[in-house]
Amino acid sequence: MAGPDFTAPADPVCYRHPDRPTGIRCQRCRKPICGECMNTASVGFQCPRCVSAGQQTTRTPRSLFGANLRAGGGIVTKVLMGILVATFLLDLPTGGLVSAVLEMAGYYIETGQFWRLLTYGLITTGSGSFFAILGLLMNLLVLWMAGRSLESELGSVRFAALYLIAGLGGATVLFLVAPTNYGFAGSTTALVGLLGANAIFKRRTGEDIRPDITLLVLLVLLNILAAFNSLGWIGLIGGIVVGAIAGATIAYAPRDRRGTWEAVGLASVAAACLVAIAAKLVLFS
Repeated sequence: MAGPDFTAPADPVCYRHPDRPTGIRCQRCRKPICGECMNTASVGFQCPRCVSAGQQTTRTPRSLFGANLRAGGGIVTKVLMGILVATFLLDLPTGGLVSAVLEMAGYYIETGQFWRLLTYGLITTGSGSFFAILGLLMNLLVLWMAGRSLESELGSVRFAALYLIAGLGGATVLFLVAPTNYGFAGSTTALVGLLGANAIFKRRTGEDIRPDITLLVLLVLLNILAAFNSLGWIGLIGGIVVGAIAGATIAYAPRDRRGTWEAVGLASVAAACLVAIAAKLVLFS
């Protein structure tokens, strides 16, 4: 009959490195792990496999309006700022050639150059004048201060769509009421549309919208004082109204059908603008 075994039990070894004895166990799966496999957790340590599994099951936080909340965003805002600066600088040595290609005027739309309904939102009025420089700096400031936070709340795709649709709204109003030989730049129009939408978003969340309204009034008044006869300020009104309507389709989208609701709503706003333009082309051609 064999006697009792008085030998000490063997030390546990790391389940990923069997040649390494260890006294530490993963807090989740309780398997032994060595120093190389240890990952600091809120309580104790976890093995690489449990850390990976936890990352896969963690949901990305979302804003109220459905955007993934990630640090270091604002890519569309930065791209827009870069485009505004680039088009402004390229206009200086070319005598405004870039603006001439991108600006919106009724005459161009009547001749089928429909891309100008959107591209005019990428330029600033005037080439090198004092008011052009002031307008560029103000647009960059508004984009930097309001654009980044708005893009983080909406996501890059919604933000870009809202910018373009607000610009389209202003272009529609200008095409309907302004003389066809007047050329317009629309970056400010698109920006006030974003601010109009932002006021709707803040209203939705119960925040104070008075700073946004004050900034909108200030931008419109500055444009009226700078170039009343150009009628560009009329486009700002269109940008604000259309931007606010487009913003409402995002702000009040039902949570369970958000994507469909927003796509249909934004497409409908853009379609309404295009129908108004088409109606004038047909009726007054």
